[in-house]
Amino acid sequence: MLNRFITRSFSPLTHHCDISNFVNRVVVNDPNTQCIIADSSKSLPIIIQTTGVPIHLYTRELESQALKQLVNLAESGIAKGFVAAMADVHVGVGATIGSVFASMTHVSPYAVGADIGCGMIATPIDGLLLNNFQERWKREIQQQIKTAIPTGHDARVKAHKRADRIIRNLGECTHYLENEISDITKKQLGTLGSGNHFIEILHDENEQVWIMLHSGSRRIGKETCDHYHSLAGRQMSQRGLPIVNELKYLDIDSDEGQDYLKDMRWCLNYAEQNRRIMLDELSAIVKSVTEYEADLTLMVNIHHNYCQQENISFNNSQNELVWITRKGATSARKGQFGIIPGSMGTGSFIVEGLGNPLSFYSCSHGAGRIMSRTMAMKNISQQSFEQAMDGIVSDTNAALRDEAPQAYKDLTTVMTNQDSLVKIVHRLKPLINVKGISGSNMRYSKKSRMQR
Repeated sequence: MLNRFITRSFSPLTHHCDISNFVNRVVVNDPNTQCIIADSSKSLPIIIQTTGVPIHLYTRELESQALKQLVNLAESGIAKGFVAAMADVHVGVGATIGSVFASMTHVSPYAVGADIGCGMIATPIDGLLLNNFQERWKREIQQQIKTAIPTGHDARVKAHKRADRIIRNLGECTHYLENEISDITKKQLGTLGSGNHFIEILHDENEQVWIMLHSGSRRIGKETCDHYHSLAGRQMSQRGLPIVNELKYLDIDSDEGQDYLKDMRWCLNYAEQNRRIMLDELSAIVKSVTEYEADLTLMVNIHHNYCQQENISFNNSQNELVWITRKGATSARKGQFGIIPGSMGTGSFIVEGLGNPLSFYSCSHGAGRIMSRTMAMKNISQQSFEQAMDGIVSDTNAALRDEAPQAYKDLTTVMTNQDSLVKIVHRLKPLINVKGISGSNMRYSKKSRMQR
């Protein structure tokens, strides 16, 4: 029973998700989707006690399955201090999306995430304001983006001109990963992907125009995660450790643990360069149409699926060097800039971290889903999807309905729930949106491995 994990700050009742009080939301009447609602008068974070470490929860609504995953992580024995659940927390594979934890001894590939290094990049266009952004430019820019930057499962027909040099300079990797690097790895540098990945042109509260995109390490990151997830399962079985709900982890000091960290860092560098190539191309497109250039001195390029060593103080004690794992969470140390995107019709926030130790100096990575993709396709009509995107130059292909704004949590509520973690620097609203559609005709081949 879940009730034993819930403190008085948290309602012991589970019931159908009731989101009818939110504007532009579809009410989910799904008996398999349970939501636990906290008393709205309680301050955040809500502390949930477990038989392991406590959970610091930055939301008042939580899927019961997400709570099970958080409790599983908190009681696994690998987390130190507490587990932090961000305002956008929701069910993931192995661990919730929107979770952060510290460990002295272990790393979990699926607690980092399948898309290693998935993240955001954004920068303003110098001198380009909304009042001089001509309407005819919107469709022209959108079409050029779709022509220049592959989306969905597609790779480039020919690798980007910087691909070979970038691959050579991404740092050390293991023989395993070296053998996995193929022509597709090169040709996917500078490609968007699908799902919640996007490219947008936006404007802020001062009418300043920005460019932004969301992407990660593409196929090579997913393959790397799956490989080490399998090794983690084998290591745990050999050591007689129980595997609960696909939460598999590696001893950091083991050969497999060190290999994962090395290859994860390589994938992080790949993801960062992938975003930078696309931002450069996006900048060139905007310049060719408007004659305004991007101000790269203000560029923010961040990961939200990664693990790294950080100095953390537990209970006001002396700092300790621990491994911080963020899955769908953004670093928010004091003065650090971050990007929190919403849905494809909602816009995004540029934020500055407040350095709150109760979240391991972290904040959300977005709004977070309120419906599964299956439920979104079932419950969101094409008409309501198109209405939600009214005024934004975008594709409203029926295949993208699972990414409709109605499938996501209310971004304003998410931001309010984490006002102790970040302060808002800019509120960005979309003018143009480009997304990739899953299930293209692209098929990957493991032929023609690239020699390094």
